[in-house]
Amino acid sequence: MLSQTPRNKNTNRIVRMKCKHNETSNYDVCLDFTGESNRRFWYTVRYDSDSSVTVVFNRFNPHYDGQYTCVVRENTDDDPLEWSSKSVYLKYTTMPEIQDLIYDDAYTFNYDHRLLFLNDGSALQLQCVASGVPEPKVEWKKKGNDNYVIEGPLLDVPSVTKADSGFYFCEANNGIGDPVKSTKLEIKVLDFFPPKMRYTSEPVITIMSTSPTVTWWKETEIGRQRIIRESTSTHRFLIYEGFFSYPETETDHRLIIEAPTQFQLGTYVAKAENSLGVAELNFTINAAETTYTIQR
Repeated sequence: MLSQTPRNKNTNRIVRMKCKHNETSNYDVCLDFTGESNRRFWYTVRYDSDSSVTVVFNRFNPHYDGQYTCVVRENTDDDPLEWSSKSVYLKYTTMPEIQDLIYDDAYTFNYDHRLLFLNDGSALQLQCVASGVPEPKVEWKKKGNDNYVIEGPLLDVPSVTKADSGFYFCEANNGIGDPVKSTKLEIKVLDFFPPKMRYTSEPVITIMSTSPTVTWWKETEIGRQRIIRESTSTHRFLIYEGFFSYPETETDHRLIIEAPTQFQLGTYVAKAENSLGVAELNFTINAAETTYTIQR
């Protein structure tokens, strides 16, 4: 009796083939290969106590693909007898692996919390990059919604709404081992509205789904003049954005006047604008001896 059983552990690419026969002595057991590869094979042979021989490939490579036959040959020089098993085809396989999730750099993304912010009505495109042999099937799913299944590596939503907010993940499956899931990514769809501002002494806070353009101005006798980041021997303006953490619809902005002089007293304007509108905040800096006060 001669039998052959392959066993493949894809996690570490170990392949074991067992050739079992009912002869106990004076016989050699070998493995016959039929395939396209002409490379050297690396394997070990183990002689078991149950009249069987196990051939172990410690790292099964793609060029090992092919037909394998177990051959038992009589150990004699005079017309040796020979028996062969049925051929078994071994195929190189690997479990699926998710390499990356690709999204547009223009999206607002919070890396710490795996959180992606989108405006209501904007487009969403996420690409799931997966590998494996054979090539895995990729699907997008949404946590808490078993009916939400998008086939293919691309999650494409032309116009998102509030209902599209939630946790998404991609799943790769090629029949080798269990399906593999990506890290969950939260999508949060924000309302889109004109900018608003509030004054907090410092900084000035803009409230909007995405940060509007913010500029600083000073009222002068010849009209309003824009302030830029400036440093000279007589006065210095510093403009900063993003000092503190606020809810995702708010961004902080600072105008810092170092060592104020009489030249820098007066009325200032913080102006925020986007495609939907403009918002302004005015404040005045006064001086009494060495004390400076800000009035709104």
